[in-house]
Amino acid sequence: MATLQKIRDKGVLLVAIIGIALLAFILGDLFTSGNTLFAKSRDKAFVVNGQVISTKEYADRIAEWENFQKMVSRQTSLDENTTQQIREAVYDQMVRERMLDNQASKLGLAVSKAEINDLVHGETISPLLQQLPFFLDPQTGMFDREGLVRFLSIVNSPAGSLQPEERAVVEQYKSMWLFIENMLKYQRLQEKYTSLLANAVMVNDVEAKTAFDLSQQNADMAYVMKSYFTVPDSSVTVTDQEVKSFYDKNKSAFRMNVPLAKITYFTKEVVPSDADFAEVEAQANEAYQKLTEAANPATVVADYSDAPFRDVYLSANTLTEGQKSFVESASVSDIKGPVREGDAFTIYKLLDKTVAPDSVHLRMMAIPDASMTGQDSLVTHFVDSIFNEIQSGRSFAEVANSLNPQSNGGDVGWAREIDLAQAGIDVVKAAFSAPTGQAFKMKIPGQQIIIQVEEKTAPIQKYKIATINMPVIVSEKTSNNVDNELNQFVSDPNVSKNFNELATQKGYFVVPDARVSANDFSLTQIPGSRQVVTWAVNEKKMGTVRKFDITNMRIIARVDHVYPAGTAPLSEVSSSIRSRLSNDKKAEKIIAGLAAGNPGSLDAYAAKMESKVDTVKFVNFTTRNITGLGFEPALNAFSAYAPLNTLTPPTKGNMGVYVVNVLNRTQGTETYDAKAQKNLMQGSNAYMLQMQSIETLKNKLKVIDNRFVFF
Repeated sequence: MATLQKIRDKGVLLVAIIGIALLAFILGDLFTSGNTLFAKSRDKAFVVNGQVISTKEYADRIAEWENFQKMVSRQTSLDENTTQQIREAVYDQMVRERMLDNQASKLGLAVSKAEINDLVHGETISPLLQQLPFFLDPQTGMFDREGLVRFLSIVNSPAGSLQPEERAVVEQYKSMWLFIENMLKYQRLQEKYTSLLANAVMVNDVEAKTAFDLSQQNADMAYVMKSYFTVPDSSVTVTDQEVKSFYDKNKSAFRMNVPLAKITYFTKEVVPSDADFAEVEAQANEAYQKLTEAANPATVVADYSDAPFRDVYLSANTLTEGQKSFVESASVSDIKGPVREGDAFTIYKLLDKTVAPDSVHLRMMAIPDASMTGQDSLVTHFVDSIFNEIQSGRSFAEVANSLNPQSNGGDVGWAREIDLAQAGIDVVKAAFSAPTGQAFKMKIPGQQIIIQVEEKTAPIQKYKIATINMPVIVSEKTSNNVDNELNQFVSDPNVSKNFNELATQKGYFVVPDARVSANDFSLTQIPGSRQVVTWAVNEKKMGTVRKFDITNMRIIARVDHVYPAGTAPLSEVSSSIRSRLSNDKKAEKIIAGLAAGNPGSLDAYAAKMESKVDTVKFVNFTTRNITGLGFEPALNAFSAYAPLNTLTPPTKGNMGVYVVNVLNRTQGTETYDAKAQKNLMQGSNAYMLQMQSIETLKNKLKVIDNRFVFF
């Protein structure tokens, strides 16, 4: 009974303990079961209309685009800049696809399979297909419909009848075609949606005729401009209240789609130390001694140099400045070095001199060697028969074209000794010693070749030189010393508070108040520095200092402030607002000052404005960029409507205050075509509406970009 009573007394406590234990069990299961609900809820690369795109889905599309780019460019790897551009393109495309799907479902828009087939096989091929290099004629660079047909025939090949290697190629082509087909679909859907928008904004007859007339009316103008930069900022006053009032009225202009961070940072370049140079210099002295004694310089070059030895003669114009300076005064067997050139030590040895042609113009036929299949004698017999045809008088070009109609007569163009070096020294010697017009045959690894020398350049002085180039690289010890120094800086207990002072004391150049947007590719175009941006915009604790290791560089940064996506705070945009309002007040001040005295000519205005008279020609109402001035709508208006040979009143522009005199107007000779003009304006409207609709839909469908959290 006593035990039972104790249980009753502690019942509430036991229930609470059991409840907590159960909760811990449930939460533990959620947080430790691999792909947890919690993790999934956070895995949002971006969101469109409530639809979450996961980091995996985004990364998979990036990989797909990267593979496509590699196939298009025939590259095996992509540089950092291309990769970043692809990431942005993938994001834009995925967002656009979802926005178009949303609008298409409401408007009844669709792209049928028949439409896709028409874009691929119809009379008007999609412009996208016409630009892809897979479908271009290599000779003309123009779209080749047959090339497209061949590509699709490979895509549609039955996999069962193919060898494994062939099946892999077909699968690669199929993957590529699915990618292209998806692009075709959404490009067509975008065209339909844009057309629908554009046709809702009609161009009437009066508008079309007016626009045409204005585009045909070009004016020559003389003007005087007083730049805002010539007026001291101290001469006008912009109050904080005026700045805030402008900010409050134009908050939509200061919207940020992603977070913005302010950081203070400095960089430390990791360069070879004196000890690193001394170590390589000692090795260079050793190489010099061996090169002096060696009967075969190639072995010494192979042991010490980062560039291979080439047993060829070179003309002076193909030598480096260091090589050229050496050979101009050297005798055969002379050695120079070690010479420090930048971050390397170099040794030169002149092996020989000769007078010979610098280049030869060659024709060549190459037949793959079949020795691995036991058919070597058959290939040799075939090569001999071809060679005999040439020897008997048949032209080399004719024989080459009979083997391969695309060979251009076997013409490989002009070649220097260095260009032929990879084929072997025997090929070099044979090509440069063979008489002009006489064919010869040779065996080289993997193939048998027939060559004919068409022409030779005039003989010149050439040099055979052995060069040992020994770059000085940063040693592990030097790198560790730099890291230890910077790690000490970061670990200083006062580094957060006194970052600038401590860095300046160490001799580092500090960059304060640097602004980085979450979508910036890098920190001030420093290669590989995207990691700094990602860290900064995701950092929760202000004042945090961190070191970043980048190739040959270290970055030490402190996060000063992070502003979330939304409207930029007044503190971050006040300087640009103040500058704009200051220019407005400067314009008022300049115009008021010019009113006194009523200058009667441009020269008089130029004197008062401390400027000069300048001219600009061929400006009309539609000119977007006026030579030397940029975008100045006031001058566009003057070009169309100001009276001839009459001074305009001083007028505020983007760069300064203008006084203009329209000297004359000339009329274009084009004939008005109402239909063509309306189509032109409708196309311009379509482009403008497409750009505006994308931004409007992003706001309407609440597109949220979270990529900065993960990438």
